[in-house]
Amino acid sequence: MKKGELKEIPIEEAMAYFKEEGMDLEREEVEQIMTFLYSLTMIIIQEYFDIE
Repeated sequence: MKKGELKEIPIEEAMAYFKEEGMDLEREEVEQIMTFLYSLTMIIIQEYFDIE
């Protein structure tokens, strides 16, 4: 993994997490959520840690 990259959580693992929390989501929904969260995380990291 290069500097500034995040390890992405496997979709199956994310689906299991959401199911444990009582959310029954389709794979496509989980993929969209995780894409959004990954993008948001990268924006925050770039903003607060000055990483390009």
